[in-house]
Amino acid sequence: MKKILFIVSEDWYFVSHRFHLAKTAILNGYHVTLLTNIDKCKALIEENGIDVIPWSLKRNSYNPLQEIRSIFQVVKAIKQVRPSLIHSVAIKPILYSGIASHITSLKSRVFAFAGLGYIFTSNKLLAKIFRIPVVLLIKLLLKNDYSSLILQNQDDITNLLQLNMIREDSISLIPGSGVDTNLFFPTNDQEELTPIVMLPARLLWDKGINDFVLAVKILKKKNINARFVLVGQSDPHNPASIPDSQIAEWVKNNIIEYWGYKKNMHEILNKASIVCLPSYREGFPKVLLEAASCAKPIVTTDVPGCRQAIENNFSGLLVPVNDPTALALSIEKLIKDTQLCKLMGERGMHRVKRELSQEIISNQTISLWERILKKHY
Repeated sequence: MKKILFIVSEDWYFVSHRFHLAKTAILNGYHVTLLTNIDKCKALIEENGIDVIPWSLKRNSYNPLQEIRSIFQVVKAIKQVRPSLIHSVAIKPILYSGIASHITSLKSRVFAFAGLGYIFTSNKLLAKIFRIPVVLLIKLLLKNDYSSLILQNQDDITNLLQLNMIREDSISLIPGSGVDTNLFFPTNDQEELTPIVMLPARLLWDKGINDFVLAVKILKKKNINARFVLVGQSDPHNPASIPDSQIAEWVKNNIIEYWGYKKNMHEILNKASIVCLPSYREGFPKVLLEAASCAKPIVTTDVPGCRQAIENNFSGLLVPVNDPTALALSIEKLIKDTQLCKLMGERGMHRVKRELSQEIISNQTISLWERILKKHY
């Protein structure tokens, strides 16, 4: 039996972004194991026939002893599972499973970049310092005959090729992890007379949440009639995490509403009139595709990942990054034109069904696995 070992930093991220792929793999005859940091999804994952191995990885750790321990846990998992192929997601899992693959001589390796992440996007000194060894390590570990890379947008491919970090013939462009179109579809739940502009995201500065707040202040000064809502959970392990106290201050000052973390995002997105994500960089933002699948018009930034998630002036509007004034103007345009909102939402929904459902994306990924296994076995 073909065996696949997923290496993912957090169990909740696996459930939200790779669960359907893993379940489809089982239907295609794979035995699936997951190495991950366990939070609260272990039972759900195991109920679906996936073995789970605990991983003590800490995403925000720079402790050398902790990182070495995490690497050797990957080595141990590979020796225990003896997978036909590993599928690692995001920078740390990619680097550590790349090292472990060299140690164990595992030939079939898939490394999926979910965007280039904090180390590549942040201008903070610590991120810049760590960027140099990360670039060198990626080049050392991934520029070989055994590593296949999945990138989610053309901008990331271009950047990594310009840095001479990867081989062009090792790349597959697979846009995101797909959308469950049977769950995310338009309903008639929205009965609010006042438009709801919603930003659904983890509470990180680099999701553009502060730009959203500044844009809301501009719109409120113009007496634009709308509710401005933030939906999402904190991510304290991320260096760009926004303190809870800051969110509370914005709410206290009646700038935004904060609805917290919601499991039923298919219902929550259907309450929105407009969905907004002014992020500084993404891989291929799943939440925007889910919003599009619910026929919502989108305002997002003209940055890698976001610009691929919509068709500008067709299914949504692109604005310059870190520009609250432009963001406010685009939100205002859609608030004042409900027909345009309806038209853009329908266009986005049809594109997701045609190109970006989870079935389409999972099949593309498994086809890649099959080509790799045929090459190495």
